[in-house]
Amino acid sequence: MIATIITSIISFIGTNIDDTFVLAVWFSQTDSQFQKKDVVIGQFVGFEFLVLISVFAAYGLSFLPTDKVGWLGIIPIIVGIQKWFQYRRKVVTDSEETSVKKVIHHNQKFRINKKASPLTRTIRTQMLSVALVTISNGAGNLTVYIPLFSEYTIGELILTVVIFTIMTGVWCLIGYTIASLPFIKDKLDHYKEIIIPIVFISIGFYVLWESGII
Repeated sequence: MIATIITSIISFIGTNIDDTFVLAVWFSQTDSQFQKKDVVIGQFVGFEFLVLISVFAAYGLSFLPTDKVGWLGIIPIIVGIQKWFQYRRKVVTDSEETSVKKVIHHNQKFRINKKASPLTRTIRTQMLSVALVTISNGAGNLTVYIPLFSEYTIGELILTVVIFTIMTGVWCLIGYTIASLPFIKDKLDHYKEIIIPIVFISIGFYVLWESGII
């Protein structure tokens, strides 16, 4: 049991060390539109999906061809490009910005009160973006988790999944702490128009390269 716990912790850290910085980037963008809970829930959903795929594949039940997961690298590239254009569009005058905020506030109030369904309020676009980037960035984790899980008993597998879930929460806390450091926060706030798109686009190309697609 102790060996399983140690192996699980080491496996998680070894395959997710880069996620702390990615989470810090996500947390640095939180505001009234993009909330901390979107980051946390999205991270959990994305990582648990990777774990689920690994469990299925370890027992020969995978519905996702693991040799094709590298194509998920396209997702953070799209997110990075989207962020770039999003920041470019923010070059507006103060009066225009105030008008836009009023329109957004009015539209949000209308959607929530008049049109938004419980499903729409639960599955937020921001949360989905975090989950998809987490899945893409962790695509390489499958090459570690699948053979690891295939050697485990059901009890060891359940213990590992529990540890991975706890570690995901710890990773979110570390990412938030990094984003809250004055030096990091100031730099991300000041250069986020450049840093954030580059981070996501770099992740995408790294996933594509590591998987042998490019």
